Amino acid sequence: MSHHILNRRIRKAGAAVLIAAASAVALTACGSNDSSSDAKGSSSSKSSQSDASIQSQAGNKTDKQAATLGSGADKAQATSECQPGTLRGALDSAGTSQAEMNHRGTFLKVTNTGDETCVISGYAGLALEGAGHTAIKTTARHGSTYFATDPGTHPITLAPGKSAWADLVWTTTGAGTAHAKYLQISPTGSNSHSTVAFNQDLDNGTLSLTAWSTKPPINN
Repeated sequence: MSHHILNRRIRKAGAAVLIAAASAVALTACGSNDSSSDAKGSSSSKSSQSDASIQSQAGNKTDKQAATLGSGADKAQATSECQPGTLRGALDSAGTSQAEMNHRGTFLKVTNTGDETCVISGYAGLALEGAGHTAIKTTARHGSTYFATDPGTHPITLAPGKSAWADLVWTTTGAGTAHAKYLQISPTGSNSHSTVAFNQDLDNGTLSLTAWSTKPPINN
């Protein structure tokens, strides 16, 4: 075999090896790119799922906060203080006689005439009036009376049309007698009041009363 023919065969064989090697490199590079793309796609998918989870949790948290605020607002509205203009004061014996040892008594009754539930607490404000609605010096003593134990100051929820009660007592020994004709009842102690007939002679213009209660307070 001549040297020229041998050299041509060697060159062809070398060229074939180079082409095969180049193809392998190209295929490896393509596979590497595809793998990288899959990894990025998987990462993006996980990131999207994570973001969706975070957004869902944030949404749930916001809904819970809104619900809490809503319930808080409802509660605040339900327990708001009764406005003086929606309360009507009256005297009511509640079918009970309070008369013993120069002590006389009846009940104060306050009714919620408004359209919303509210809360009342504490003691009523009182003022005596004589004939012609002239003012009489009045002393109101808070606490237990001769006939009832004071329940103490505590909140009472009044739905529309519902009432609260307090015991009202005075003495009639003839000491510094005040001749009353009317009684001002201020349910919350404000200037807003109801004026009712109160034709009574009482000592020194002094009245004793308990705090508001859910029912007529009386010692059995």
